Amino acid sequence: MDQPLVSVIIPAYNASAFIAETLESILAQTYRNLEIIVVDDGSTDTTAEIVKYYAPRVKYLYQENSGSCAAPRNYGLKEAKGEFVTFFDADDIMLPHKITSQVEALIAEPTAVMSVTNYRNFSESERSTDHFSTCLKLKAIIDPSIKGGIFLPPEQCRAILIDENFTIASAPLFRRDTLNELGGFHESLTACEDFHLIYRAATLGGATVSAKVGFERRLHDLNMSSDNERMIKNLIKSRLDLINYELEQRLQDRLRKRVQRYRRDLQACLVNKSRLYDAAKLYPQTFPPKSFSDLNHDVRQGLKALWQYTTNGGSQEKTR
Repeated sequence: MDQPLVSVIIPAYNASAFIAETLESILAQTYRNLEIIVVDDGSTDTTAEIVKYYAPRVKYLYQENSGSCAAPRNYGLKEAKGEFVTFFDADDIMLPHKITSQVEALIAEPTAVMSVTNYRNFSESERSTDHFSTCLKLKAIIDPSIKGGIFLPPEQCRAILIDENFTIASAPLFRRDTLNELGGFHESLTACEDFHLIYRAATLGGATVSAKVGFERRLHDLNMSSDNERMIKNLIKSRLDLINYELEQRLQDRLRKRVQRYRRDLQACLVNKSRLYDAAKLYPQTFPPKSFSDLNHDVRQGLKALWQYTTNGGSQEKTR
């Protein structure tokens, strides 16, 4: 029986330090019918030379820098020919069984729109436990002994995603038809675009979820974002937009509750930057507090803002 073609799309920006190891891990897959596409998002290092070394097994595409992962992933999707598609970061390591197990899971469960594997983080100094072990709601229902994992119906999948965000860009294998229906990633998001796509996919169908680790996510200085404000703003923006796709009222309410939590996180971030005016502008959206935890947060941030205001002699940084 012929294997369906699987397209692996890798966005890359100044990825010369790690991309060779990433490509070697993909080429070592037990699944052989692969189309590997690297989309260079305007790199200024030797990423192009390294990737072209792997031709013709790896296809190299180039575009001007977009400032996010969404645009190069969409470019790769436009060029991809696979029946199944996975997106993979240029510094992660794919374990040999990942794609084989995911294709088998999607063939066995025709109503699933994606297959999701577990993963673990690693750095030069350590390897963490697997990610699913930190997701208590998912951990309570997943059975590691079941080959191919369990099937999460659409509504249950979205509910757990809201609470635990159990997956990231490199984990899912999608049906190509699903991605075509979704229209790819939203390029207005400069972060959280993967969660946004995965959640929208779960409005179309369920997911198979396997406790088996399928890849290792590399943590290093270049991919650990120091721009917390940008990240939190995209968390808010993505969840607010997803309310428009969510038909279940209880899940809409949970998305709104999550947005309120992120708005409080943004307030704390702005207070830490001494941007008290910008933090104060958020209070009409977060007041009144909905819980004791919210009240405690507001009191602590208010005291901190007052201390900063008096310490700085009444001056504050303000953005326009």
